[in-house]
Amino acid sequence: MKKSFLFNTICCLFLTFVLSCSTAFAVSVTTGETAPDFTLSSSEGPSLSLHDFKGSTVVLLYFRPEQIRSRMALKDLNDIRSRYAEKGLKFIGITAETQIKELLLTELKEIEIDFPVLIDMKRDVYGSYGIRVYPSTLIIDREGKVAAAIPGHALSYKIRLEGTIRFVLGQIDESQLERIISPEKRVMDQTVLYAERQYNLALRFTEARLFDQAIEFVKQSIKANPDLIKSHILLGYLYLDAKETDNAIEQFDTALQIEPSSNDARTGLGSALIEKGRADRAIKVLNEALLMNPYPGRTFYELGRAYESRGDSENAISMYHKSIENIIGDTILPSSLAHCR
Repeated sequence: MKKSFLFNTICCLFLTFVLSCSTAFAVSVTTGETAPDFTLSSSEGPSLSLHDFKGSTVVLLYFRPEQIRSRMALKDLNDIRSRYAEKGLKFIGITAETQIKELLLTELKEIEIDFPVLIDMKRDVYGSYGIRVYPSTLIIDREGKVAAAIPGHALSYKIRLEGTIRFVLGQIDESQLERIISPEKRVMDQTVLYAERQYNLALRFTEARLFDQAIEFVKQSIKANPDLIKSHILLGYLYLDAKETDNAIEQFDTALQIEPSSNDARTGLGSALIEKGRADRAIKVLNEALLMNPYPGRTFYELGRAYESRGDSENAISMYHKSIENIIGDTILPSSLAHCR
């Protein structure tokens, strides 16, 4: 009974503090800033540096070889490259996934990538460019400055990328670029707004404990905008409540593909792994979720559950205490004024 009360309290606070917040999708380098130089080994062996392409316009794609959206971006770049090869346009792919080199080489062969792919083994480029989402595409002009950055792979990706390339190459002016992008942008703006509306309705149904309705609305949000990470996270927690653990894991995994640093998604994944009886894996994932986590109350609670399921009562009690301390410390209003019951 006490655990049930604690669980409900933590869930309510988690929704209040986390799910209502949006996640930024962008790289940290800004337009007009000099692109940080780098020297990396290629998938074929030889090293290349950004300064090797000095005087050329460069399209840089940071991707994950096992991610569907990344593979779609690679294919789009390959197609665009074939049509701009004589315009002095250079393409570079970068990935940090050194653990799956065989998969990387297989993917590159299947897609018939005809530009260098570099290995960011120490994640230096990941850090210096501030990569926040996979894939991330940057266009670097002839002077070595960042001309544009495109996070993710939305429906308008290829149109937007090619239009921006033509603008940076001087083939079209700003008004022409706007005409190319605007029709697609209006459609996408409406789609994004619709996705946000459906998410907000799903959140209201969740807070009212009308979980079936919440699931339907959040599914509509994801259908409208598959890159909206908070919708995947909310659906994951709704599936957890419905005991649909495999579906929950799928949503948390998708969220982590979109935003690998998401503590919320990692916490949800840890909770789902506990339900699957994979306590050791859950503990590893949950400890990762504690890093740089501004609201770790739910994570501490899930770690307590993981240790308890493993029979480690000492660590379980310690984690439960930390969870309660964190929740009480973050609570401003007394219980008589708080919305959580």
